[in-house]
Amino acid sequence: MSEVNWGRIKWQSRRGMRELDLMLLPFVEHDLPKMDPSVIADYMDLLDASDLELFRWLHRTAEPDTPRRKQMVETIIACHATRAGREGV
Repeated sequence: MSEVNWGRIKWQSRRGMRELDLMLLPFVEHDLPKMDPSVIADYMDLLDASDLELFRWLHRTAEPDTPRRKQMVETIIACHATRAGREGV
């Protein structure tokens, strides 16, 4: 992945479901830019999942369908936990 289209990633991360937006958008804005290109590629793959799948995975009511997606979900959850209680982040 030579050049990252951050505008596209941010747009695709807007899912229209508040619960997802509250986890995905701060992750894309604050955490993802600091990560390796392979992680960014895994995140882009995760965005191919449906909103319902993402919701279930991020709220741990279902298992992601691949090991890479499972790792990406765990990364998002961990990053989200570091922001808990901090408004606007």
